[in-house]
Amino acid sequence: MGSLMRSTEWAATPLGAAERWPQSLKTAVSICLASGFPVVLWWGRDLRMLYNDAYRHLVGDKHPRSMGQSARECWPEIWDTIGPMLAGVLDEGRTTYVEDLMLPLQRHGFPEECYFTFTYSPIRVESGEVGGVFCAVTETTQRVYGARQAFALRDLASAAAEARTYDAAAEAALACLRRHPEDVPFALLYLE
Repeated sequence: MGSLMRSTEWAATPLGAAERWPQSLKTAVSICLASGFPVVLWWGRDLRMLYNDAYRHLVGDKHPRSMGQSARECWPEIWDTIGPMLAGVLDEGRTTYVEDLMLPLQRHGFPEECYFTFTYSPIRVESGEVGGVFCAVTETTQRVYGARQAFALRDLASAAAEARTYDAAAEAALACLRRHPEDVPFALLYLE
């Protein structure tokens, strides 16, 4: 097992001792740990979390208590969004793929605007039923911010290029900044 998984006392969790886990969970954990990509497994009806070292930065200060914790306990701030997706996998075996989804996480003691691309896939147990959910995920926050800010700058440059007076340039800049409140939540414009 990976270093994070190894340090968890599984016998003290609802999942029980690792040597008594079903083969399907052991196989999924093996795949998870061998991946250099962030991967989390949610197991059972209460979706207990198991994840690799690459996923750790995604949970932030919630680690190490998040290891073995239910998804609902770990992510209450986004449960209304991810809960129905996870239920679709557990109840219907439905795979989900989401690109650049904004999830307002609280992983460092304050709310953060975070973006993720991920997939939820069923992990089938020996009987063929869904026993858990496999999630490969990447945080895309910096890329989304960069694209959004580049668009705002192009918009500002375009607005300024059309202005013929200082007052027109100031009005165009203010109008542009109002269209991009997520990137410029507060601005002051001084004309001398």
